[in-house]
Amino acid sequence: MSILAMAYTLAVSLASAELIRGVAAARRTQSPYRARQPLDAEHGVYVRGTLEAAFLSGGPARAADALIAGLHEDGRLVVAGPGVVGIPRPAARNAGEQAVVDAHSAAPSGALHWLRAAVMRSLPVQETGEALARRGLLVRPGRQRRWRRWAGAQIALTFFGFVVCAVVSLLVFAADFGSPDESGGPGTPFEDILILLPGAVFGVVSGAICLAVTSKQLTVAGRYALREYVASAQHLTGAAHLVATRGLAAAHPDLRAQLIAAARVGAPAAAPTGPAPAPYQDPNPWNSGSGTPTWCGSGGGGGGFACSGGGGGSSCSGGGSSCSGGGGSSCSGGGSSCSSGGGSSCGGGGGSSCGGGGS
Repeated sequence: MSILAMAYTLAVSLASAELIRGVAAARRTQSPYRARQPLDAEHGVYVRGTLEAAFLSGGPARAADALIAGLHEDGRLVVAGPGVVGIPRPAARNAGEQAVVDAHSAAPSGALHWLRAAVMRSLPVQETGEALARRGLLVRPGRQRRWRRWAGAQIALTFFGFVVCAVVSLLVFAADFGSPDESGGPGTPFEDILILLPGAVFGVVSGAICLAVTSKQLTVAGRYALREYVASAQHLTGAAHLVATRGLAAAHPDLRAQLIAAARVGAPAAAPTGPAPAPYQDPNPWNSGSGTPTWCGSGGGGGGFACSGGGGGSSCSGGGSSCSGGGGSSCSGGGSSCSSGGGSSCGGGGGSSCGGGGS
């Protein structure tokens, strides 16, 4: 049986080593700035304004929430119950706000949940993610999915293998009960179980750590850049900035309630065609073939920001994948630097939906 125990330990060790190597490679961004360079603006470690801060804080959904809040602040966008949007003054100050206006023009109705989902898929928001990934502040969607699945499978198989080997050891001992072992002493199954234990612990712990790491989209540089931005922009009081850095907790109460409700409603995966400019629908590099942004993973499943709806966090100053939803990037009122109740939302509803629904 000691041969079986050693084979188990060797198999778990090799699998764990490959998992650690794979996770490290997946999180190694393709940024032209080397990881060992100082974390400063000269090496791309900085945030260019509110939209990038929102994307780092909570993904496409936080970006959409911030843009809508900015338009709502000065009356260019109004929301009436139940969740009907009007844009009496279609004046945009930047490309992100223009994406909101265009999405509203292309919408089949004035539903806020549809508008929110369409803005998440808009070109300015998707290009924001691309820019952050190029600078090494985010891990591109999908790069970690394989290794996250591997980590989950390794935890389960390591535990299952340990139980099977322990049971086999006990059965062999029972069959040979009373016969001396090679050393002349009484044979016991606990010797083999002790040989199995270190490998089992290593396999489960390494799998759990890799599972936690691959649930996060922000890199170390991304967390640093977001923290520095929040610290240097504390004097800003605009609604878009406050929502970007603090989540929906900082939004106007009426708008906050409407956005929370909109995040809980499903929305179509793709925008309809019409005479007005349609939201961005190109499936590459941020969208999957179905038109759903791949930043939205299943419960943080390595494919992107896990998306959830509604409520907002309090502050992103700690960096991390902090959130603007009611659940989220491996968070539910906590998680990876999540602020009081948010997930890195990508849309309303639940699960991995990104269309008006949630992460």
